[in-house]
Amino acid sequence: MKYLLLFALLAFVAVLLYWRLRPYIHFARRAFGFVRDVRRLSRQDLPGPAPRRAASAGERLVRCSSCGTWLPASRALAARSSPEAYCSADCLERSARGESRPRAVGDKL
Repeated sequence: MKYLLLFALLAFVAVLLYWRLRPYIHFARRAFGFVRDVRRLSRQDLPGPAPRRAASAGERLVRCSSCGTWLPASRALAARSSPEAYCSADCLERSARGESRPRAVGDKL
């Protein structure tokens, strides 16, 4: 019984302490979030490989001419001599060699 009373008292003190520090915790989380966002934006300005962007909801989808995979138009690769789109360099090379990946059953192009 003595331990139960001690546990209840410690729990009450912890809740009271959290309740009093809650505005400061909220402020600290927002400040660290701001710093994280600034670091992320400054990392994008550095030279090197560009980070991948998520496709926007209204972006047009194109289909890979080699394997049939749908992908956003901004991520598609295109050969200079043809209007066809490809999902990767491997598919582009396969198409140049005249090969193609096996398609799923019922998959039409």
